[in-house]
Amino acid sequence: MSEEPGGGAIAWMARNSIAANLLMVILLAGGLWTTVTIQKEVFPQFQLDVVEVRIAYPGAAPTEVEQGVLRPVEEAVRGIEGIRELTSTAWEGRGRVTIELVSGADRMKLFQEIDQAISRIRTFPEDTEEPEVQLQARQQQVMEIGLFGDVDIWELRKLAERLRDVLIGNEYITQVELGNVPEYRTHIEIAREDLRKYGLTLGEIAEIINVSSEDIPAGTVETSAQEILLRVKERRQSADEFEQLQIISGPDGAVVRLGDIATVRDGFEEAGFHSQFNQQPAVEINIYHVGTQSPLDIAREVQEIMADFETTLPEGVNWRIDGNNAADFRDRVTLVAENGLLAILIV
Repeated sequence: MSEEPGGGAIAWMARNSIAANLLMVILLAGGLWTTVTIQKEVFPQFQLDVVEVRIAYPGAAPTEVEQGVLRPVEEAVRGIEGIRELTSTAWEGRGRVTIELVSGADRMKLFQEIDQAISRIRTFPEDTEEPEVQLQARQQQVMEIGLFGDVDIWELRKLAERLRDVLIGNEYITQVELGNVPEYRTHIEIAREDLRKYGLTLGEIAEIINVSSEDIPAGTVETSAQEILLRVKERRQSADEFEQLQIISGPDGAVVRLGDIATVRDGFEEAGFHSQFNQQPAVEINIYHVGTQSPLDIAREVQEIMADFETTLPEGVNWRIDGNNAADFRDRVTLVAENGLLAILIV
C-alpha cells in the first residue's frame, strides 16, 4: 500500500518545480524593480518637531532685541498647547526663537497656530522686519566641496557663489548652500576732523544711514480689482550706493554726500569664524539632495561639473572634497548586493 505524498509548502514546491522556479523569478524581478525605484537616502529621513522664528531688528543691541522682539514672541506662543520648550537667542540686529514641539503632536497644525499668533503681535518696534516662521526639516547632505587658496576672501567667496550658481543650474541638483563664509558688510570710516568741519556727530550720521538702509511703507492704493501695496525702496546695499547718500544740503544747493566725508568700502564682518585649510582662506559648498533624488546621481554630476570648473579657477586656488556621503551610500549598496548574490549562490 503506497503512502500519500506529504503536505506543506516545501513538499508542494518539490512536486511542482516549474511553479517554484516561476515564483523565484517573480521575487527576483520584484527585488530588482524595487532596487531601481526605491527612494535612496544616505541616512533615514525623519521629521524635526521644531518651529523656528527669526526676526531682524537692524541696529539694535542684543538686550533691545530680547526686550522688544523675543519676549513678545514668547508671550504670544506660550499658551499654545503642544509646545514643549522655548529657546530664545539674541544677537546684534537679530533674534531667534526655537520652539520644540511635543513628540507626536500635529506639526502642521501647531506651525499654523504659531504663525498666526506671531502675525497678531502689534508691539514690535517700528524698525523690525517681517518675522520668518519656519517648520524645520533635516537636510540630507550628499557632498561638501571646499575651495581654498592664497587669495583674498572676497575673491574666494565670489568664486564659491559662481560655483553654487553652476551647481544649481544642473537638473539633478536643487539645493546648494555656502558654509563658513563671512557675511557681507559695508564699512564706513569717518575722521574726527571731518565731523568737526561740518558740525556733525557720529549719532547723527548713524541715524541718516539707518533711515536710508530700509524700505519705507508708503500706504496702499485701492482699485476696483485689487489693493496695491506701495513701498519706497530706499535700502542701500553697497559702498557705491552709500557714498551717494546725502548728509547735508545747504541753502545754496550745495550737497555734502557720505563719500565726501567718509571712507566707504565693501567687505565682510570682522567677527566670527572663518574657515582655513593649510593656513589659507577657505569656503565650503554644501550640496544636499531633496525628495527622491539619488545621492549617486548628484555625486556623479558634481564630479563632472568640478572637472570643468577646475579649469576656470585662478592660479593658486584649488578645490577638494571634504565630505562624500554618496560614497558611503555606494559602499552600502555594494555590500547589500554582494550579500544578496552570495545568498542566491548558497541556496
